[in-house]
Amino acid sequence: MARSREKGPWFWRGMIGAMLASVFGLFALAAFTAAPATVAETGCRMDRKDPAHTVLLIDQSDPFNPNDLGWVNEFVDNEARTLPRFGRLTVVTPNSADPYDAKIIYSHCSPGSADHANAFLQNPRMIEDTWRDTFYEPMAKEIETALMDKRQPSSPLFEAVYSVADRADFQSSRGDRRIILISDLMQHSEEFSMYRSGTNKEAFSRTRIAGQMPQMSGVEIVARVVPRQEYDLPMSDVKAFWNDYFAQTGAQFSSVN
Repeated sequence: MARSREKGPWFWRGMIGAMLASVFGLFALAAFTAAPATVAETGCRMDRKDPAHTVLLIDQSDPFNPNDLGWVNEFVDNEARTLPRFGRLTVVTPNSADPYDAKIIYSHCSPGSADHANAFLQNPRMIEDTWRDTFYEPMAKEIETALMDKRQPSSPLFEAVYSVADRADFQSSRGDRRIILISDLMQHSEEFSMYRSGTNKEAFSRTRIAGQMPQMSGVEIVARVVPRQEYDLPMSDVKAFWNDYFAQTGAQFSSVN
């Protein structure tokens, strides 16, 4: 009967080398995924290297009704979950009193949702609980309050977009940038009102808004049009107007409905 061949020293050296490589690999993976220093109040990176920044611009010039809360929450939930860990989410509303200073009602960074959890090093359930308790629920509460806010005397959307583009944390060095417009897209301010001028491009070209367009190359703009029983202008014309405006800023505009 043939004797089994004994494993030589090179086999054992290879096994030890493989085990050491696995140990060092795990240490390297843990170091790579280690969390950077963050600001306690916002959960954002102290080095300001936000991997992404999404701004929800909610136009509550006409109050939302309770039936709107469902689709708004679903839409916002999806946007929040797509943010990478430490991605910033800011919620603003137009400011009738000071149009070029949109009201900030929430601005925090995501701790990372369970969708992005590392199954080898993290507990997805704990990740989800942390994401919901420290990030999503506080944001959802602020949004619900904003949606039920009283009717505003104007809707300075162009001015609000300008103020967002001018933010220090919304510049090209801050990773992927998105602006989500939750609105009926009806601009209405002293400088330009679609209720007075419609989508007249010549009238718009004479305004200060047209003369100081922000530079938003690389920014993605997405409109989620608020449903109304009847719109004051054909929505196709309104969307085309916004598309032309954003094309001049260098941004990419689209609508989900």
